[in-house]
Amino acid sequence: MDWQKGMNSAIDYIEKNLTGNVNVRTAAGFVGCSTWEFQRIFSFLTHIPLSEYIRQRKLTLAAQEIKDNDVKIIDIALKYGYESPAAFSRAFNKLFGIAPSSVRNTENNLKTYPRITFEKIENERLIKMSRFSERGYVVRENGPVYFTKDMDKTVKWFEEILGWSGDIVARDDEGFGDYGCVFDYPSEVAVAHLTPFRGFHLFKGEPIKGVAGFMMIEGIDALHKYVKENGWDQISDIYTQPWGARECSITTTDGCILRFFESIQ
Repeated sequence: MDWQKGMNSAIDYIEKNLTGNVNVRTAAGFVGCSTWEFQRIFSFLTHIPLSEYIRQRKLTLAAQEIKDNDVKIIDIALKYGYESPAAFSRAFNKLFGIAPSSVRNTENNLKTYPRITFEKIENERLIKMSRFSERGYVVRENGPVYFTKDMDKTVKWFEEILGWSGDIVARDDEGFGDYGCVFDYPSEVAVAHLTPFRGFHLFKGEPIKGVAGFMMIEGIDALHKYVKENGWDQISDIYTQPWGARECSITTTDGCILRFFESIQ
């Protein structure tokens, strides 16, 4: 992966859509990663969240238009996605420290926020990204270990409450499960290796009384509704994390905790 080229293509896309809808998923596609990974990479390289960069660029371009044209401020506010003059003024004042109307006073020199160009980022961060590209391997599957004393009961719980699939691969002499898997797609898909493993490796043992898994998903509201409708009430309300995600926790039939989060775009 040419990280500089990919990130610059993403910036090209963002810049072209500052007056419309910036789709983070589309931007991430230029780098070949998920929206969550893209936002983390962007912040890692630039020391600024992607959402803040977009906000700064929109307001910088808006300020330039206000200063250079006689267009009504409300029209410029709407152009850059603000639903009301009040919302635009608050954001503008927070960034620049003055009201939008004051920009037309030539004595006011604003601190502007230029477009980022990743060719200029020649530091240890880019070196680390290059090393990642040159490493020669990528982890394709990752499945945390889940211990259970009754594997059949556990597999049934994942199937009935979460809508997952499961398979017990090995049993002991008494017929109890020694090793198995549960995953969030049909068993046929898992057997054919059509998608990376997304689930748990089950082993016979004492259940972990704590967090057994931390999973990123899409559709956390649907998950919450699905679990409730299947009669399982040991699920928390959905809450917002300060690091930019919505999360809920489920206590399983073994007393383990599964944490699910969805990034806020």
